Amino acid sequence: MECRILGPVGLWSGDAELPLKGSKQRTILAALLLARERVLSDAQLGGVLWGENPPATYQAQIYTYASRLRRHLCGDMSIIRQGPGYYLRIGSARFDLHEFEHLSRTGRAALQAQQYEKAAQLLRSALDLWRGPTLTDVTELLAEMERPRIEEARMEALEARIDADLALGRHDRLTAELVGLVNAHPLRERIRAQFMIALYRCDRQAEAFATYQEGRRLLGEEFGVDPSETLKSAYQTILTNDLPRVQLPLGTRENLTTASRPAMLATGIPDFSGRSDELDLISRFLRPEPGDASQRPPALVITGMAGIGKTTLAVHTANLNRENFPDGELFVDLQGGSDSPLTPYHALGTLLCGLGVEEHSLPTSTDQRIQLYRSTLAHRQSVIVLDDAADVAQIRPLLPANPKCRTLITTRPSLTTLEGQRTINLGFFDFGEANALFARIVGDARVRSEPVAARQIVEFCAGLPLAVRIAGARLATKQHWSLSRFAARLSDERSRLSELQLGDLDVRERLERSYRLLDEQPRTALLQLSLLDQPSFPHSATSTVLGLSDVVGEQITEHLLDLHLLELAEVDSAGQHTYRFHDLARLVARELAHDEAFTAGRPKPSVPA
Repeated sequence: MECRILGPVGLWSGDAELPLKGSKQRTILAALLLARERVLSDAQLGGVLWGENPPATYQAQIYTYASRLRRHLCGDMSIIRQGPGYYLRIGSARFDLHEFEHLSRTGRAALQAQQYEKAAQLLRSALDLWRGPTLTDVTELLAEMERPRIEEARMEALEARIDADLALGRHDRLTAELVGLVNAHPLRERIRAQFMIALYRCDRQAEAFATYQEGRRLLGEEFGVDPSETLKSAYQTILTNDLPRVQLPLGTRENLTTASRPAMLATGIPDFSGRSDELDLISRFLRPEPGDASQRPPALVITGMAGIGKTTLAVHTANLNRENFPDGELFVDLQGGSDSPLTPYHALGTLLCGLGVEEHSLPTSTDQRIQLYRSTLAHRQSVIVLDDAADVAQIRPLLPANPKCRTLITTRPSLTTLEGQRTINLGFFDFGEANALFARIVGDARVRSEPVAARQIVEFCAGLPLAVRIAGARLATKQHWSLSRFAARLSDERSRLSELQLGDLDVRERLERSYRLLDEQPRTALLQLSLLDQPSFPHSATSTVLGLSDVVGEQITEHLLDLHLLELAEVDSAGQHTYRFHDLARLVARELAHDEAFTAGRPKPSVPA
């Protein structure tokens, strides 16, 4: 399937154009294509269809247009409803604007490298994709919004192609084309300068000077400004007869990537505490070793419950080992714990910008971004931190092919299908580790003065590093509070979660986010299980609360264990597993269970005897 907007907007299957009806359906298609797999809200779509005053039924009409358009799509191309909006997954379909941008970008890079024949061919192929004025047959609202940007990209590609042809000595073929371009775009100085050079090389020096004077007059009359350096430089070069047969491009551009060293990691964590075994293991992974680098694991995965300190550990260890990576550190938050995880396309954009790629030079398809990302890292020795990954499909495109680069991945769910990975399943702090972190934040003197209260506070945090950090930070900002007072506040389970929040640090919010992402059955099971009076329970408890078979109950319970929403309590002599909640996780689940009326009209669930 092929999508076209560089001319009349349409969908093509092979040589046949599919019958799209009316400008509004074409507008929906073009707007979703130009959104590049981002969600467009109903309000945004309504704006490009009707402007500031859409009809009262605009959402229903958009639904109808999207449904009709969806019927024409095939293969892996699809329109997806997400929240109050839509996005278009292009998949393997061709999109003429994507192809144009890729050819144009590659052609300009060849021009910069003085590969003039290659540049001319690539840029000519890019321009050949145009079949008329862009965005024909859409609403004027969308055309006015998007057409200038796309037409400007076409003009830049055209100017670059003329540069390449001039460098190849094809000035005699260019003069007729340039006459029309100068007349059509009299204030476009680069084209005027190119016309002057072509005229001069055709022994038409007087006309070249006249072209300059005309441009100078127009700029003065229209805007009251002098000619740009590009135009003045062309004039001066002709005036001094200092123009070689092969002229370097007038519109020189920087290379796609700079030589800058990326440093995207947050600063070090001065009060970091504990995790000595994990620090040592990760440092060994990051340390360069003799031997075949290709045999080393491609990534190290740090997994565990929300708030366990995965990101803190990854960033801290990467900072400690930064001398091993002379070509810099990359970081991207993949937002896997949100309802809108970052797509590989956008994650690659963040990483490429960190590597020095200008935003306007970013490739416009995921595959092209992967190729540029891996090519850019091919001869570098960098560390990459992929934070809060949702699944393997999200992170596999972000892994560099160069084994000298090292990748740290943090994730809540256990990832088991990433080839050759090492995994650290991060556990809770023991009392000594939690107490050491608490004392570093609050101060040893306050802990020594109230040792019993300090122990109680740490125990209420149940070994969760995020909770310990919040408790310590709250007391550090409240020097007039006694530790005993805060311990008393934490002792009430009904208000404990409210006490464990400070600014953007919030135990309840962090754990609740994991629950809200669950599918219906595991979510129902988790909230119902939180209401049990028993400290631990077998998987048959899940079967009971859901009314499902024992096999399905075990599958759901193990799924919750893999997501670190339950813990393994013990394995008895018969090999039977029992499960439990972390203390704070149970409190959050119980709040949700009551908020969502899970207990309304139902008896409290119990474990079968």
